[in-house]
Amino acid sequence: MTPPPFDTNRFRALFQSARVRPLIIAHRGDSAHAPENTLEAAELGFEAGADVWELDVHLTRDGVPVVIHDESLTRTTNVARRFANDARRATGYRICDFDLDEIRVLDAGSWFVDPSGGPRSANAFGTLETLPDSDQKHFASGAIRVPTLREALQLTERLDWLVNVELKSFPCANPNLVGAVLRDIDAVGCASRVLVSSFDHADLARLAGLRPTLPTGVLTTTPLFHPDRYVRELLQCEAYHPSAQALGSESEAYLRAPGANSLRVDDLLRLKSAHVPVLVYTVNDGRPDGLAAHLIEAGVSGLFSDSPQALRSLLGS
Repeated sequence: MTPPPFDTNRFRALFQSARVRPLIIAHRGDSAHAPENTLEAAELGFEAGADVWELDVHLTRDGVPVVIHDESLTRTTNVARRFANDARRATGYRICDFDLDEIRVLDAGSWFVDPSGGPRSANAFGTLETLPDSDQKHFASGAIRVPTLREALQLTERLDWLVNVELKSFPCANPNLVGAVLRDIDAVGCASRVLVSSFDHADLARLAGLRPTLPTGVLTTTPLFHPDRYVRELLQCEAYHPSAQALGSESEAYLRAPGANSLRVDDLLRLKSAHVPVLVYTVNDGRPDGLAAHLIEAGVSGLFSDSPQALRSLLGS
């Protein structure tokens, strides 16, 4: 297989360059030090030296792409208190049941610095005590909001940065998500800075057909058979985004003898031969002989991390 033709998209330029160091991708922003998928987390990721930030997109009931990971508003906002007696509580406060104006009044930051330490809070990451007092007060102030995709893209443009937009197509399967995301990318005029990924591979194939100049990444939690052919030939996509587990990080071989050779190096060799960049999620082990170091030795093209500064320290850049 030959690589796709060079164009003005900056991800493609990086993938086709002679770059040695893998890309550092701030997973939901610097989400170990700020509430995930907020503009604050993005800015901290940029300051930490990440090459790219990654965000997740759902559609509101009135068709606006917003940046949030879960299909429910419960974990990362105060929706259960603000709408305590609302009938939508029975269906789990799904984003698709709320209009943008309703989501915009929610506090999307206090949960992160709550000492009770829910999933992916600062306490859960072990960073709560190290956060500056000014950041803790800001996150707890009630002023943090769920951003729209357009706001996130505008921030990316303003910072002269790159962004991986993950379509949260599955399981909601909203047929309007792809079109709404493309409209926002076009409205901001930032297509050269965007890579789109999804676990919904049908949406990726459709997107590749609609906008072949926009690079796409195939997300998967488990190994694929001949991932090079699946990504490039069947889906006509650009990049492969496996979990670290899909590359063998929890295999018996790796757990017995942690190292690059205990990972699924055959898959990586096939992908490299087919010019398919491999961006691996989510890797927070930045020790000199940890998982990130082993994946880098095995030849991956990029690493998603909740703490991009730890990977910058590992790479010495």
